[in-house]
Amino acid sequence: MVTLYVAGRKVDWADAGRVLADRAAFAERIELRDESGQVVNRLRSEFVAFDDDPDWVKAITPEAIERAKQEPGFTFEEVKKRLGWR
Repeated sequence: MVTLYVAGRKVDWADAGRVLADRAAFAERIELRDESGQVVNRLRSEFVAFDDDPDWVKAITPEAIERAKQEPGFTFEEVKKRLGWR
């Protein structure tokens, strides 16, 4: 069995999602150890956090959303027909 360690502390797998969801965890050493405590793998974080939305998201204005909502749309059945799924 492999055990997760973050900053030298054992992390139960049930808590791993919560612990790794914290950005601070990626600044620490993350290791996988076997039953004897021997390190079998060290993980290096390549976590990239976006503090800002990408430009294409910023370009979607409330006015653009309202315009799109006013345009005619297609039902799922119409889309399938247009794509030749029927």
